[in-house]
Amino acid sequence: MAIKLTRTVQRIETYPAMEAPEGKESCSTVMVVYSDLFDDPNDEQLPVTATNVIHIEKGDDYSKEDQLVQTICTAIWS
Repeated sequence: MAIKLTRTVQRIETYPAMEAPEGKESCSTVMVVYSDLFDDPNDEQLPVTATNVIHIEKGDDYSKEDQLVQTICTAIWS
């Protein structure tokens, strides 16, 4: 059997716009902390949990992120 990944959002943090370098737009950023659980019922060394942190800026593609992350990003950048 294949290893199954279950990803859950642990927390989402938004940060206010900071001063941007010349010629770049200043905008808020989003940090998402995921908990990734890898499991295979036939593997005695699993499950294993890993923390995955991503940072998203305006203009990044976040369409593959959790629906809650997409909703928050859309709300702060629209």
